Amino acid sequence: MLTMLLLEIKSGKYTGILFFWLASLLIFFMLNLAINEITRRGSLFEPFVVGVVNHDEAAEIAFIFNFFDQYIIQLQFMEQSEAMEQLQNGEIPAFIEIPPNFTQDVFVGRNSPFTIYVNNNYPLQVNLTQLVATGGIAYLSVTQAGVFATLEYAQQQGFPQNELILPVNIAFAMELLTHQNMFNVQVLPLVTGNVSDYFLQRFAVFWQFLGLLAISKILPWYSFATLARFKLAKISKIKVLTIKYFGIFVAMLGVSVPILPILGIFATILSALLISAFGLFVGKLCNKDSTRGMLIFSVALFMYFASGGIVPFVFLPTELAVMRWFSLNYWIAMVL
Repeated sequence: MLTMLLLEIKSGKYTGILFFWLASLLIFFMLNLAINEITRRGSLFEPFVVGVVNHDEAAEIAFIFNFFDQYIIQLQFMEQSEAMEQLQNGEIPAFIEIPPNFTQDVFVGRNSPFTIYVNNNYPLQVNLTQLVATGGIAYLSVTQAGVFATLEYAQQQGFPQNELILPVNIAFAMELLTHQNMFNVQVLPLVTGNVSDYFLQRFAVFWQFLGLLAISKILPWYSFATLARFKLAKISKIKVLTIKYFGIFVAMLGVSVPILPILGIFATILSALLISAFGLFVGKLCNKDSTRGMLIFSVALFMYFASGGIVPFVFLPTELAVMRWFSLNYWIAMVL
């Protein structure tokens, strides 16, 4: 039995492992740079500037846009010619043009729409810009509704409305100066725990899973002739499976060497044990290299995505969170 195990290990073609190590060094170097940048700015998305061409001199409009001028969107007031030039040059994805008397029209319930100019080469930034703009106007409209409600109530109590318009609006504008106190803002963290560890651990398991491609030549099941020799040597089917599995596992340990600094010894070995079992299954199921490779990559990619390693769960519908239970990447990260 021991002799057969050693022969199985010796028969492996390990040239692919060397190339896998070299690719691992390059991939993890680039990934580390990307994660450090994400950690620095606290967002998956690159911050960008949106122009605001403001033809309305009312102070309230500035307060509204200052409220939304945070996180990845940075609003910048500019002249229309400057905004159009930067939009055409691709320097900004969009700009918003506020018409004259816009704020006053909102106060009296008159429809005076603003205009958004966009560069369709930046669809994500454009959608976020539209969301911010409509959100800002909705906030202004809702808060001003409180002003009208106050004036209406005062009029019902016998106070002349025209004498209250100015002081109530002034009080409203003063409250906008401290608008942060009106909201209980809860910012959901990008990930749970350290950002670098979160992404590196999940990617490390994904990359380790792809290591099956580097040792794919030893995955196929034994030929009929080899199985006949096992039978003549009176080696049971369980022992044959053990021999094949042990050979794949040793090769997988060799593939996993670059992963050790990230996962540690225990998690690396545990993951290699489980991945080797999948490699044994794929080797028996698929005879063609192309089919085997596609199955390995598809399963590895699904488990990587299901772990939240590509898109963190904070950006996904809550209904999709259940898929993490089917991800080896997630469970290995939990062990760590």
